[in-house]
Amino acid sequence: MKMKLMPVLIGCILLTGCHSIGHRSQSNALSYRDAATGIQVERGRPNAVVDGLGWVVGMPTKLALWDRRADNHNVSPATETALLRYMATNGIGDSLVRINQYDPWGEWKRLASNKRIGPGWRYTAGVYNGLKYTLLPGRVFGGDWYNPFTDTTHVYSDIAPLAISRAAYAKDIRSQAFPGTYAVTQELPILSMIHKTRATRDALTYGDQLEPTKERAEFQRILSPDYGSSWGGQLASFVPFGASLGRLAGAAAGHATNRIQGNGAAVSKLTNCDVSNIDWQSDEAKE
Repeated sequence: MKMKLMPVLIGCILLTGCHSIGHRSQSNALSYRDAATGIQVERGRPNAVVDGLGWVVGMPTKLALWDRRADNHNVSPATETALLRYMATNGIGDSLVRINQYDPWGEWKRLASNKRIGPGWRYTAGVYNGLKYTLLPGRVFGGDWYNPFTDTTHVYSDIAPLAISRAAYAKDIRSQAFPGTYAVTQELPILSMIHKTRATRDALTYGDQLEPTKERAEFQRILSPDYGSSWGGQLASFVPFGASLGRLAGAAAGHATNRIQGNGAAVSKLTNCDVSNIDWQSDEAKE
């Protein structure tokens, strides 16, 4: 079904102007450098049809996290600010943030220019990632993620903890002696949970330092089912058509762990972080 819709979806995205058009004024920014952190940010132009379709396609993620802001393709300034603050604090301000944007040409150029990863890995595994991004645009299919081969964080959900946990992978990449080899291993089933575990741990540790308590609880509430969803999808991927059901089952386990343990450790012993259970939707989202 996805492949049959592909030409229509890509044509729709290209024709409706989701591509960045360069630097803009503060009131109508599409491509700009954040004044507080100096981090480069690019936003896709709002489009009711494309974003509405993306909202519907993102229903599985909304169900998994039990939050309507997941893959909603309407990222607020507050979420952007929280992400950029984390990036600046953790020394990854030279990375690029794309917010609800489809820019395959820009990503191919970044693939060629990213000297952090060796050319051997960029032009093999990196090309594979570039093709996925081009043919399955996140502007429709969602899925917040960090691409180590282009050093770009892609954000489609208005959930700061989710965006921060993806950017934490950029921090992990920068800590590696052989970032290209590490990035390639993280494309493999099960092994990819190494970076997922590290990024989740880092994001939860960061969130635990925030005030007020509501912000800390938001990290704890979101990242437990997100982590469980990743494990479920990885384990069930060996069963035909099992990945989607596995993600939902893993997310349910994360929610259940939150509820059972309350203020205890919710992600796993691997993360060594505390999580607690709160309502499925934050006060800000309810408003």
